[in-house]
Amino acid sequence: MLLEIRDLKVGYKVDGMLTEVVRGVDLEIRKGECVGLVGESGCGKTTVGLAITRLIPERKGKIISGRVLLEGRDLFGLDDEALRAVRGKRISYVFQEPFSSLNPVFTIYEQIKESLPEKKATDRAISEILKAVGLDEIAGRKKVYPHELSGGMQQRVMIAMAIASRPELLVLDEPTTALDVTVQKQILDLIMELKNKMDLSILFISHDLNMIFRAADRINVMYAGRIAEQGPKKDMVSKPLHPYTRGLIESIPCIGHRKKAFDAIEGRTPLFSDLPEGCKFHPRCRFRVEACMKEEPGLEQVSSGHTARCIRAKELLLNGAGKGR
Repeated sequence: MLLEIRDLKVGYKVDGMLTEVVRGVDLEIRKGECVGLVGESGCGKTTVGLAITRLIPERKGKIISGRVLLEGRDLFGLDDEALRAVRGKRISYVFQEPFSSLNPVFTIYEQIKESLPEKKATDRAISEILKAVGLDEIAGRKKVYPHELSGGMQQRVMIAMAIASRPELLVLDEPTTALDVTVQKQILDLIMELKNKMDLSILFISHDLNMIFRAADRINVMYAGRIAEQGPKKDMVSKPLHPYTRGLIESIPCIGHRKKAFDAIEGRTPLFSDLPEGCKFHPRCRFRVEACMKEEPGLEQVSSGHTARCIRAKELLLNGAGKGR
């Protein structure tokens, strides 16, 4: 196992109070696999990604408890110097808005050079990295600045910087959200190509379940700060166990159902400061029963490697309610 997240809890400061927004997350990433983390905006998925290498700003939030193990070594127990040897080297990040992540006063060449493990970088090494991410047109050019590139090219630069140190784990946080559909596909294809060539492990964070289905080997669905369902992609697509996962799948546009109305999930994501009793999804769930309102369920294994936080998961699956597309 490359990375293990165990009972992670993170809070943010709101009006002087610490509000828990990641409420005990467990997640595993094996070597060479892509793990998807999907959920609505505000469910805590980005916070999970940032917490891995303790990137939560101290003035805004706090890692309350839990462990993050990189090949058995607890990253939360490292001092700042040891953690810097992990950030950007063994674990790299690609965020969703490349223009805000790139420094506008430095050239692309200079920024990639900073990401290389050996600072005495050769022009050839940087050119090879740029070519690896499909930027042949600027390879060898030292005076190109971020504002001269399109959004898709900027994101390719971010990926180039992330892979320059040859990391073991790449954390992708909504890497295609700010791009148009055609460029999204190009970036996703590039990521998958690099994963296979470099044997990368990937944590792919997104609100777009369709994108996650295309990229991930295993999927974690997150709701209200906890994992609602996790399992292999093929099982999540064909037999989703949690009503929330089912609702997300039914919201994916499908050309074969152009005349069919979407079964939208009712209501809104609850505020962390005002979470409902019992199952946090029950106010929006069409399969709720009285027991759902009393106690929040734990993750229950329904089949090999496939778990759900729903007391009716097995029953709904047997009755056909959990059948996917």
